[in-house]
Amino acid sequence: MAISEDFEIIDSHTHWGPSITMGMTVPTSELIRQADACDVGRIVIFPFPSTAIDDEAINDSVLEECENVHRFIPYYYIPEDLRPIPAGKGFRGGKWHWTRGVQDSTSNYRVLEDPGLDPFIEESEKVDLPIVFEEEFNFTESFVSRTNSLKLIIPHLGLLGGDPEVFLKAFRYRTNVCFDTALANQDTIYKFVREIGADRILFGSDIPFSTMRTELGKILALEIPDEEKSLILSGNLKRLTGI
Repeated sequence: MAISEDFEIIDSHTHWGPSITMGMTVPTSELIRQADACDVGRIVIFPFPSTAIDDEAINDSVLEECENVHRFIPYYYIPEDLRPIPAGKGFRGGKWHWTRGVQDSTSNYRVLEDPGLDPFIEESEKVDLPIVFEEEFNFTESFVSRTNSLKLIIPHLGLLGGDPEVFLKAFRYRTNVCFDTALANQDTIYKFVREIGADRILFGSDIPFSTMRTELGKILALEIPDEEKSLILSGNLKRLTGI
């Protein structure tokens, strides 16, 4: 399923380990099985929100698994007390997910008034690693306005936080804001690529909510140059994380 032997494919968005709220687990074997089936070379993993909020030691488990499985790239689940990605531990990015709000549904706007938010942004910009950032559109817009160089990746082209078209219009010229393609439809992906450039789009599957094969197929079918596909499939992730 690979488009070229010259292109590495990296899945920039998967969940790994147990989910308390869903009562299920995504094991290493399942991620590897899906990757092998469609020529995905490396895989970003981060823990499920419910598990990370219950016990942040899951972040250490992510690191340990990535030491055992060199195809895995570890992301740190940012805790609700707003501690940034710890430098020097091996994480290559972070995951911010509806902090103190209702997961996958409602943002808590009081977080924007937290005196620790600006220090969090400042320290995160120093760490200089990307954060997959998921909140409602209005929350996201307020947060982004307070950043300078912080590398943000909005998952699903903003689909779960509102209307992707609204996200596209608002952040068209905010070059520190990128998007991943997980769960988005192909026409919307194409629109984003054409309007803000392939260098701000990353391929992601959002396992277990979709599959690598399904989500990768959307990228491979885009009528864009191979050079742009290469950026989406791995080049942008490499640049943002420094791997």
